[in-house]
Amino acid sequence: MNTFSNLKSAACLGIFIGSFSMPSQANLLVNGGFESGFNNWTRADQLGSNGTFFQQSGINSPVNGFAVEAPVAGSFAAMTDAEAGGSHVLYQDFVVPTGVGVTSLAFSLYLNNGADNYYNPGHLDWAATGTPGSTNLNQQARVDILSTAVDPFSTTVLQNLFQTNTGDPLVSGYTPFLIDITTLLQAHQGETLRLRFAETDNVGPFNFGVDNVSISQVPLPSALWLALSGFSGLFWLGRRGVAV
Repeated sequence: MNTFSNLKSAACLGIFIGSFSMPSQANLLVNGGFESGFNNWTRADQLGSNGTFFQQSGINSPVNGFAVEAPVAGSFAAMTDAEAGGSHVLYQDFVVPTGVGVTSLAFSLYLNNGADNYYNPGHLDWAATGTPGSTNLNQQARVDILSTAVDPFSTTVLQNLFQTNTGDPLVSGYTPFLIDITTLLQAHQGETLRLRFAETDNVGPFNFGVDNVSISQVPLPSALWLALSGFSGLFWLGRRGVAV
């Protein structure tokens, strides 16, 4: 066996060993399917609001018993329901690892808007009044990553991930989302950030369902990058017939 073959075999062995030492996908969140109720999650409702996020199962909403879609993962989801207007947030804080690699945020959302449309005045205050003194129409759902230093109801966010807009379908089955948040996390390594789901309604009833939430990272060890680079170089040298 010539030198090139020896080196190529060594490179292959390094990659093989490195593949076993690669960390598996690490989920930065806990209880993303709400099977353990709201453990590791925080719920907050604006002062004077009616309702909240509830643990929901089956095909009926938690308070009003409206027909809704069943959870998509496991037996439970988180869902808003109320007998009157309000503003509700559900969030979990997570620590961004140092040396974070490619990272994706996944979640599934359900919308059951009993109003005639979506209204987004740019804030989450369900009881805010306009200049003439009339209540601003506010009927919306959104998903954001924000700093833990701001109010949980703030619309000053680091990244908006989902937002209902005027003209969107009023009812939609659980829709899966997969969003690359690598750039954001790499800019905030070592920090604690907040993933927030928010719903505000003062026009009509609104069921906002959340399920199957995860933040998964797949870091690639530097040693494996070196092994892959070295093997690539040896491969092309071999293809050109260059003795090594």
